[in-house]
This record gives sequence, C-alpha cells and structure tokens, in this order.
Amino acid sequence: MVSEVDEISTASSTAKPGSTNVTETPGGICPVCNQSAKKRCSGCSLVYYCSVEHQKQDWKNHKHVCHPFKISSDERFGRYMEATKDIKAGAIVLKEAPLVCGPSQITAPVCVGCLQALTEKQFLECERCGWPVCKRKCQDRSSHQAECKFTMARGSKMSLQHFYVPHPVYQCVTPLRCLLLAETNPAKWQSLIKLESHEDQRRGSKQWRDDREGVAKLIPRFFKCENKWTEDEILRVTGILQVNGHEIPLTDPPSVAVYSNASMAEHSCTPNLAKTFTTKGEIVLWAPNPIKSGERLSISYSDVLWSTCNRLDHLQQTKLFRCTCARCIDPTEFGTYFSAMKCSGFKKDSSCTGLLLPESGKNWHSNWTCNKCKAAVEFKEISTILDRVRVDLDAMEKTNEKHCNLFISHYSRWLSPNHHYLVDVKILLSQVIGGGSPDAIKEISDEDLMSKMKMCQDLIRLFEKICPAEARVIGTTRFELHAALAEFARRGVESGGPAVKSALEDSLYNANECVRMLSNECDEMPESHICEQARINVKSLMMLLGLRME
Repeated sequence: MVSEVDEISTASSTAKPGSTNVTETPGGICPVCNQSAKKRCSGCSLVYYCSVEHQKQDWKNHKHVCHPFKISSDERFGRYMEATKDIKAGAIVLKEAPLVCGPSQITAPVCVGCLQALTEKQFLECERCGWPVCKRKCQDRSSHQAECKFTMARGSKMSLQHFYVPHPVYQCVTPLRCLLLAETNPAKWQSLIKLESHEDQRRGSKQWRDDREGVAKLIPRFFKCENKWTEDEILRVTGILQVNGHEIPLTDPPSVAVYSNASMAEHSCTPNLAKTFTTKGEIVLWAPNPIKSGERLSISYSDVLWSTCNRLDHLQQTKLFRCTCARCIDPTEFGTYFSAMKCSGFKKDSSCTGLLLPESGKNWHSNWTCNKCKAAVEFKEISTILDRVRVDLDAMEKTNEKHCNLFISHYSRWLSPNHHYLVDVKILLSQVIGGGSPDAIKEISDEDLMSKMKMCQDLIRLFEKICPAEARVIGTTRFELHAALAEFARRGVESGGPAVKSALEDSLYNANECVRMLSNECDEMPESHICEQARINVKSLMMLLGLRME
C-alpha cells in the first residue's frame, strides 16, 4: 500500500491511497457523504474528505484528476496550470495519454500504424484501405481504424505513387483523425475542440492559405466527402493541431500528438517542467527542481538552446504569440549573453571587449549596439555572420574533435563565449573527447581531460542559469563530467595525487545527478541508456568510496 499521496498522484493510476494521504485543513465537503470534511487530499490539495476510508472509496474516481495543480485563467494569458502544493524535485506532475496522434503535417510517407519511416522499396499496403504500413500488424492498430474505414468508404483504395518530401496527402492524416473523433470517441472530441486554435490570428496568413489548399480542400476531394465537414471546421482542427501539438521523438521522423491537460501548461523559455514520453505515447511532465505552491507550471514550446531571436520568430510563426517571459525581455539572458556578438569582430584592429545586442532590447532585427563603446552595427552585418556560422555548423563533421575545435577557434572572433552556436559545438565536443568506446577516455592526454572537465562544468553552470529544467542536456553533460572526474581520480591513484577522494565524490555526485535527470526517459531514447550506465557506475563508485547504497 502506498503511504504517500505524492506517489499515488504521480506514479501510476493503479496506486491506492494509504493512511497518511489526507491533511488537516479548515474544511470542505466530502464527495462521498457530502458532509463537512477537514482532511484534504495531499496529492492535489483540492478535494476534502471526512476520513481516510472515504478517500479510499473515492480513489477510483479521484485518481484521474488528482494532480498537484489546478487550471486557472486570466484575460491576458488565458488558461494555465498553477501548482496547488509545493512540488518536490523529481516529482511527476502529469502523465497523460494523447487525445490523438499521427504523422507530422510536413513528412515523407510513414507507416500509418507505428508512424515510423518507410522506404520506396520496403512497405506494404493495408489490405483493406491501401494506406502504407511497415508490417501487417500495423494495419490493425487502433489509431488507424477510423481512417481505414473512412478510406474504404471512398470506393477505392489509397495508392502511394511517390515518396516526395513532403508528401501532400500526409498533410491530411492527423487532421482527419481529429475530425473522426467526433464519431469514434465523442469524449476525446469534446476535449479536443476546447483547445485553442488561434483561428482569427491564423486567417489570411501564408500557413492558413497553405492549410486551406493542402488540407481543408484536399480532404473533401480526396475522400469524396464534400458535405461532411465545412472548410472552417477542418481549418479549426488544423489550427488546434499546430497550436497544441507536441513533437514525439520516439518515431523517425518525429510524429505529433495532442494532449488535454498538458495543453494547459504555459510557455516559458526558462520553464520549470521537463517533458518526456512513454512508449505508449503518454506525455510525462515532471519537476527537475522544487516548485512552490502557487507557481505557474510551464514548458517550452520552442528550443531553449536557440537564440532569443530564433525563439521569438519560431513562436510567432508556429504558436502566433510574442514571448514576454523573463528571459526574452532580458537581452542579456540573465547575464549569459547567450545570443550576443563580439564588438571586436566587426571592427578592424578593435580592442573593444564589449558585446553587441539589439539597441531596443526588443527588436532583434534592428541595429545592434555595443554595451561598452556604444558603437552600432547594422543587423544585416550580424545576420551575414550568423548565416555563415549556421551553414558551417550544418556542414561540419560533428563527431570529429578537430573540426569542433576549429569551429570554436574560428567563430570565437564574432560570437560571445556563451553564444548558442558555440554552446552547440561545446556540447558535441564534451561527448567526443574521450568518447566512442568505454576505454577511450583512458587514452586522451591530461590536457584534453582537463579541457573536457572544464567544458562540462562551464556548460552546466550556463544551463542552470538559462534552462535548469532541460533535463536531457543537463543529464548527459553531468554524465560526461562524471566520467572525466572518475578518470582524473584513476590517474591520481597512479601518480599518488592528493585529490583522489574529492574527485571520486564529485564523480559520484554527477553520476547521481545524471540518473536523477534522465530516469524518466523511456528505453527508446538514447538518454535512457546513458542513465542505465550511470546507475551501474554509481554502484562502482560507492564501493570505491566505502559507501552503502540506500
């Protein structure tokens, strides 16, 4: 029997409440007997019970809504999730199955069952409707059944003629799955249509026009159902997908899914929740760090390791809003200068040590100004350098240590030390140095080992400032630091160095932090394998240090 409500509300829906799951409070009404109650559920802090016995009786109903948050709203931000209790580091805040999942709108042909990529020479057709699958059992997956019957009703099978990227008919698959929920699962349909579509803001935009031609007009024509849905109904569903869709990295290429409660988590470029997925397609939102009761719960709708300019543009284009989170309104990004450029890189023989940021601090496409000498640089000059950096980064052999070092050395002339493009390469380099095989780190020089350690330490300090909930990148960097510290200790033993115990303790700490940050990743994710190795290494380090496992 589970004795802590945090385990009940976050670990699994099959857990049962125990004897300490209620706390004394001013009072409410017990949902079982409708009598006055002073004991409150510790999982959500929202429901009152007169006794533990009545809490147990109500658990079958309550477990579906027992979360440590409530849905609040205001005129400016709309609906959002607000913590109803202090949330401990590591706690799972929400685990939720999708309302709908399917291929991304822009994709090459994929299996309509498992959503994995297909090749032109290796695929089968669903025996009933003709949609492509990778193996026979995929045609019987529940997610495919509604569109399968709908395709059969058109009177002819689907016939895949080419493998273009993107394939035009695949734009329709996930919107169609949404529309068919009204018949196959009315409860999910009602949850789906309550989500924001931003249809008024989207109307008339290039994306809206593309959706009108490629989805709203194609569905009635292709499936021969001209009178089933109006153009506006199809466009609304398409908007809901684009605004609320989550990219699922468990398929190749990534697929998309929409969730009900998870869609209430607001955006922040410094979110307090991490996001991952289970093999069943469930989304898992959890707290890498403690969260206070009353705090808004946030995830990032963009990539937190992009520049402010890129994040703002991406959010405006895909989610139709301009971000005003604390990080975006601070051009220095909490003093990290993650998007800044060096003034000296744009002047001949300049000795200025200042950094360039937009003059207004808001318009990233305006002129940039040095924070020391106040010299201005036109944005087109900034853009020219950044375009060149991006091209070289894309073309670079990312597992080549020499190429990584050359990139950093060359572009450090223009980019601030913490610039996001340099950080991208430093992350790669931290994994390349001493990587490739379990014993490779033993072969690197002392200089390279110290460089790896410092690089990881600098990266972790940076991440803790700008993205402390970005569990995957922090966890993997912690693993690299742990490995470097363990090797440093090994060399210290051989040379009789005095700092061996301290290095082993630091290595153990980072290995444990790696496990903490990556323990929610499912087996299909590479971070899960890193986590498992870290667990093994923790046991070895504790034996070396003479510590007992808890």
